Amino acid sequence: MARTRSRLPVLPLLAVGAFAIGTDTFVVAGVLPEVAGDLSADLADAGWVSTAFALTYAVLAPVLGAFTGRLSRRTLLVVSLVVFALGNVASALAQGLGPLLAARVLTAAGAALYIPAASASAAALSAPERRGRAMAVVLGGISAATVAGVPFGTWVAADLGWQSTFWLLAGLGAVCAGTVAAGLPEVRLPAAPGLAARLAPARDPRVLCAVLTTLLFMTGGYLALTYIGAVLAPATDGDGTTLALLLLVFGVLAVGGTVLGGRATDRWGTTPVLLASVSGLAVVLATLPLTRGGLPTAAVAMAAWGVAAMATQPPQQHRLFAIAPTSGPLLLSLNSSATFAGISLGGFLGGRVLAHGGADALDRLGVYGAGLAVLALVTALIGVLLKEPASRQTPPAAAAGAPEPVGKTG
Repeated sequence: MARTRSRLPVLPLLAVGAFAIGTDTFVVAGVLPEVAGDLSADLADAGWVSTAFALTYAVLAPVLGAFTGRLSRRTLLVVSLVVFALGNVASALAQGLGPLLAARVLTAAGAALYIPAASASAAALSAPERRGRAMAVVLGGISAATVAGVPFGTWVAADLGWQSTFWLLAGLGAVCAGTVAAGLPEVRLPAAPGLAARLAPARDPRVLCAVLTTLLFMTGGYLALTYIGAVLAPATDGDGTTLALLLLVFGVLAVGGTVLGGRATDRWGTTPVLLASVSGLAVVLATLPLTRGGLPTAAVAMAAWGVAAMATQPPQQHRLFAIAPTSGPLLLSLNSSATFAGISLGGFLGGRVLAHGGADALDRLGVYGAGLAVLALVTALIGVLLKEPASRQTPPAAAAGAPEPVGKTG
């Protein structure tokens, strides 16, 4: 098959789409009060706008990944961005909570297609020794959303109304769709003969351990992160500007953590980087009751939290892609599903802790989160010790003929 060269820088192009989706994922929390007021809903009901997005993503990511494995990545990415843009248009036009929830489901469907496909494309278009860094560039778009996209989207909503944020995201999605169509080379990952064969790697115990690891550390982190304003209130004295600065520290260091995790994975492999980053996350969460009381210690904690949390993702994605490259989109979809399920579950369980945890409930969020991170370490270690099922072991000659996608960067 003839190779084609990209007319645009591919990895930054994919990262911009991830930036749009990351902004869409997290910005809603900042505009919920305005949404609730405009749609005559109470804040708890409006909270389903975020929950519906996360749950839809968690459910659809692996399903769509399984059924779209044969499609060209470029076609799939363009379709996902168009669906994402249309979902945001529908969100901006929604006149009631029901229509808005339906629009968020549509938006999440586009997001659930995009992130795994973009990560798989980045891996396929890069040399094996650079795949960690390539995936980190795409994931860096999500990290960058916490630094720039979410604050900017919240500011736009405050000045021009919450609908304007969704219009802005719709426009960004449409622009990304056009640039991906024009700039991404043809990438067609090899697919197994049928759906059953494509789903087979999902039953690999190593995959199950990896996905469970992601679910555990994401849930542990979001126990506290969902309620970070209340957690850090002793350090900020309730001042929103101070809280925004601490979140900026978190976001900037999260970008650094993504880059660090990608480069470290390429240099030292997935296992040491994953274990080190999850261990760091456990330490940050366990010591949160001690660090949240003062501004300097809270700033250090948020910085370390950002690095540790985002350094986990490149080794996890690289690890899954290496288990079964031909089913890479499906496996990366499962990891994305676990990520969003953890975000949703962390917020839900954190709310139960706050409701029933007594006077020290806020401190318990960090402690319980650290416990979940420790469990994630256990499942990660189990996954490392497991061997490939005998039924799926590939003869050396076949492995040497691993399919190569059209086009290659870096």
